[in-house]
Order: sequence, then C-alpha cells, then structure tokens
Amino acid sequence: MVVLGISGDLARRLLVPALVRLQGQGQLPPLRIWGFGAESWDTGELLAHLEAALREKPGLDLSAWQRLKGSIRYRNAEISPEGLSPLRHLEGPALFYLALPPSLFPKAVLALGELNLAQENTGWRRIAVEKPFGYDLASAQALNRLLQRYFREDQILRVDHFLGKTSVTNLLELRYRNPSLEALWERKGVAWVEITYAETLGLEGRARYYEQAGALRDMLQNHLLQLLALVVMEPPSRLEAASIRAQRAEALRSVQTAEPRLAVRGQYQGYLEEPRVAPDSPRETFVAVRLATHAPRWLGVPFYLRSGKRLAARSGFIFLAFHSSPEGQRGGLLLRLSPEVGLDLTLLGRGKPETLSFRLGPEPEFDAYEEVLLAALSGDLTPFPSQEEVEEAWRILDPVLKAWEEGEPEVYPQGSEGPRGQMGILKPGHAWVSLRG
Repeated sequence: MVVLGISGDLARRLLVPALVRLQGQGQLPPLRIWGFGAESWDTGELLAHLEAALREKPGLDLSAWQRLKGSIRYRNAEISPEGLSPLRHLEGPALFYLALPPSLFPKAVLALGELNLAQENTGWRRIAVEKPFGYDLASAQALNRLLQRYFREDQILRVDHFLGKTSVTNLLELRYRNPSLEALWERKGVAWVEITYAETLGLEGRARYYEQAGALRDMLQNHLLQLLALVVMEPPSRLEAASIRAQRAEALRSVQTAEPRLAVRGQYQGYLEEPRVAPDSPRETFVAVRLATHAPRWLGVPFYLRSGKRLAARSGFIFLAFHSSPEGQRGGLLLRLSPEVGLDLTLLGRGKPETLSFRLGPEPEFDAYEEVLLAALSGDLTPFPSQEEVEEAWRILDPVLKAWEEGEPEVYPQGSEGPRGQMGILKPGHAWVSLRG
C-alpha cells in the first residue's frame, strides 16, 4: 500500500486509525506501507507523529499499532515522477491512496501514470482518490480524463466513506429484502422526501480545506446526493457492485438540474472569527436545496436536502413524508442514520399518531473508513461512485455554484436550525423535520 500524504491531516485522523483497528481485528492482510509526505522527517519521526495522534483516540488498541508500524516506511518527497521514483520497480499488488489536498490530485495521477505504476504485470493495481472529486463539473471531468489515461475504470476508487456506513448499506438491504415496501416507496405513498445531515461541530482545525470547499462541495455534492440516489433508484437485480452502481448512476441521471432560486446557503455566526478563515469569507457552512426527478416512480415528489455545521443537534436521517389524511394529519417513515441507526414508522389512528421504532441490523463490525479500506483492498467497487455518478452529481449542482460566485450567505445563530431562508424553498404545507426532536 502506498499512501501519498501520509504526514497530513486525513491520514492522521482517519486513514491510519482505520488501518490500526483492522489490524487489531485481524482483518488486515499482510501489508508493506510506503508513505510519502511533505515533512522533512525520517520514518521514526513520522511514526512518532502518528502515534501521538493515535494515543488521543479512545479505545484504540495500541498493541495493534505496535504490530503495524514495523511495516511502514516513510520518504519526504515532492509529488512528481522524480519524487516518487523509488516506486518505479514496485512489484506485486498495490493500492495507491491519495490522502492529499485536492489540488495535488492531478500531479499525483500524472506521476504514478508516468512511472507505469498502473500496469498490472505483477499484480492488481488500484488508485483511491479522496473527496472532493473536482470543484465543479469541468474539473471533475478533467480529473476523470487524466485518471483514465493511465487507469481503467475498475481500478479507480473514488472515495465516499458515506457509502461504507452500515446505516447507508442498511437502506439498500431494507429495500432489496422487503419488496412489499416498494408499494409505498413512490409518489403514490410519499408527498416529499427530506435528507438531512446536521452537525454540531465547527471547523475542528480544517479551515484550510473548508475555505476551499464549503458545505455544498463537502457534503451535498457527494454524501447527500448518494443518499438521494439510494432512495430514487430502482432496486438492483443483484446486491453486487455492477448492478448497484448502474442503478445509482441511473437515479442521478434522472435528477433535474438544480435551480439557484431553490437553493439556500448560510454561514454560522462566528465563522469569520475562526482561525485561518478570511475576515470577509463568503464560504457557506450550511446548504439546502430542493430537487426533482423525472423518474416515473417519483414524478412530482420534491426532494429537500440540507446539511450544515454548528446546528442544534447532530442528526442524519432520511424522511419520507406520507400524504396527509383528510383531517390534515400526516404519517411518515424516518430512517435514522446518525448518531442512532434505526427506523421510525409513524401511522395515524383514531387518536394521536403512533410511532413504531425499529433497530436495523446488528452493531457494525467496522466503521465507514474501515469498510472502505476493506473494499479497496479486496476490489469490491460497491462503495465507490463511478465516473458517471460523480459527473452527474456535479451536473446537478453546477448552476448553483455559478450563481453563488456572487452574493453572501445568510448568517445564522450557532445551535439553531439554520438560516431562515431554508423555509422559502419548501412547497406549501411542507416542513423540515425539527433538529430538536
């Protein structure tokens, strides 16, 4: 395994802890890990840097780290064919993991390609590219063209760790294994769909990244649109990668291009005082959008998507609002994704609405990053969006990005439901699920 950017934030916070947990559970195959980074360290200094971060992770098995760290070698190098030249004669299967700032993705792909490291003469080769995959449709298309100059599509792993979450895979299993739900899972049974992912945290030291990305690129273009695809798509013929990816792509292809007038951006009060944030930054920390699809199953049903930071509660869910009764009451199906995982079914009776709550599946054996790593090493493409999925997602949101090159986000109080402007994109009689419960 080759990790480009192993001395950086992503490797320290997510990638290396996931490798350690897999090592502790006996799930990690024998690996040699080559790490390349910008820091002028030797291997011992890198290991000390990583270990300091691991010691801050509660419940992490440090004995597993002691076993894993002996397989890690580090080299300070620039991302270029010359800097990565020690890999020129690499033999055997290899996963190239780009734990880099997005601006360096093209340089990394070019360097690996020019060194012929995509060739599978001595074993499989795969490349994992973290999000955001491009900054808009044009840049995503350019990055795809560059990748495909050297790598086949089945060698390219576009990382979206949401697709590795047990709560998300539960959604697919729920639909596939309960065909009776399909009678409800459409416009005759559902008035609107809401997909929300709310955070109480702020930047947590990620200002440099967030100032470039913002909420739309960080959450909406990838995570939330993938959740939308799982709701909209037709059930796959088989629970296997090719079938699932094809149906996700078809679902995104059916979604109409977003209208800027039906998109809202916000910025939490105090964002401009965060360290390393520009004093006049227009970067959004909240985004909400209303979308529609021409898929026959969902024709006429609005989809409301929103995500933001410093909100009233940490909460991720998908809500299918049922059509109202003659008295104006309404039931619904709430799929809870975070922090609890489960399903709430609210039905109407003679009295007040009754809610039945279900727990979906056992406790996850692995977390999302561990699932993604296992899939990457085994060659399972299911949790990795295809070229078409990524480009369709950018196609949907590109008009909003262009419109937001001007103007300012609405400021909202920390600990609130978000900016008031989000109410303006709702159809009459529709409402957001309260984050306060």
